[in-house]
Amino acid sequence: MICMTEHSLMRQAQAGDRMALGELYSQHWPAIFRYLYYRVGDRQAAEDLSAEVFTRMLESLPRYRSTGVPFKAWLFRIARNLAVDHFRKAGKQVAVSLDPEMENHMEEEPSSRVEKNLTNARLQSALSTLNADQRDVVIMRIIGEMPIGEVAQSLGKSEDAVKGLQRRGLIALRHTLADWKVDYDELI
Repeated sequence: MICMTEHSLMRQAQAGDRMALGELYSQHWPAIFRYLYYRVGDRQAAEDLSAEVFTRMLESLPRYRSTGVPFKAWLFRIARNLAVDHFRKAGKQVAVSLDPEMENHMEEEPSSRVEKNLTNARLQSALSTLNADQRDVVIMRIIGEMPIGEVAQSLGKSEDAVKGLQRRGLIALRHTLADWKVDYDELI
């Protein structure tokens, strides 16, 4: 598909253009899935919730109006709300899982996979010590590679609040990992 602006893609998708819908899905599904995966800690749940994000996108697309909030931020807001609902239904907060299958490790040596699993388990435990807002910001900024402005719009917070949450979250992670005698740099 020819490179189009997101606004152009949105208009075409709203008009029922399946290729535009597919392009929006292709552009945003990986980031939405990663966010939900790191947020809920379960691959199957993240896949189901990601599908629900795009189902809701399709349902809401005819009514969607650009209000200056990037489309990606709108999708992340839907994803965050679905993650919150997921935990409410489950009745508990699930620890974040960093499944090594997120990347293709088929060629890796077994010892390398074991080491990554141990490292991921430590990071999983460390992330679970953060409050929900800090965890959301760290995942969106670091894993989702979202700009501060988009994270702020997704969470309905000011950019300064997001910067503060990120700073406090990363400081808390450093302290937690230091207490556990884990090298922060080996996890990031």
